[in-house]
Amino acid sequence: MIKNIFLDVGYTLVCPKGYSWWFPVNFFELCEKETFERVEKTEEYKKRFQKGYQYLDDNHLLSDENDEYRVFLEFYKMILLPFPELRFDVEKLKVAVKSWVFDYNRAYLYADVIEILEKWKGEGYKLGIISDNFPSLINSLKHLGIHDFFDVIVKSCDYGVWKPHEKMYLAAIEPLNAIGEESVFVDDSTTALEGAERFGIKPVLINRDGKINTAKYPEFKNLKEVDLYISTI
Repeated sequence: MIKNIFLDVGYTLVCPKGYSWWFPVNFFELCEKETFERVEKTEEYKKRFQKGYQYLDDNHLLSDENDEYRVFLEFYKMILLPFPELRFDVEKLKVAVKSWVFDYNRAYLYADVIEILEKWKGEGYKLGIISDNFPSLINSLKHLGIHDFFDVIVKSCDYGVWKPHEKMYLAAIEPLNAIGEESVFVDDSTTALEGAERFGIKPVLINRDGKINTAKYPEFKNLKEVDLYISTI
């Protein structure tokens, strides 16, 4: 019998309002979209983005939103300042980073989320989040009105590691005294699900846009389908 339901956030519960998860909603008020899209396709940008991503990876142990602001300012400097056609300077980057960190109205809830979370909570399931994310996630969840549904929220920045590192799953199951076979984890990443599976947690792939092509795990288009599946196991 399933007693615990763990969920990813991005593309499981929410999707970004902006261009991507990496930029604020108002990003194209700060630079021209067509120019950025041309830059983004270049090998130089791709190389610098990978270097910036490595910087975020190496500096992922973050205590609060001020830490998040600091590392994202460096990240933006690395990936945006080298391209003069984008017309960014440090002060303009600070505006972008402030928006990215402190604008909690940056994601859309999928239409089924509130209904299903209320149903699961009413049925007595323990609910948790396991997310590769940053300190501002907490205020974003509060803004969306779903923070209080969860008994445990695990953010990768609290541990300085990303899924599928074992710390992420242990941090979720230990506070709930959860047993793996009594738990499911819903994520859009097969790599993250593989990490959960190592702890005996039942993996469930959510594939909302139909772009994931795998037959490795039970796969569903939305949380209503996930709910029906959970009722059978």
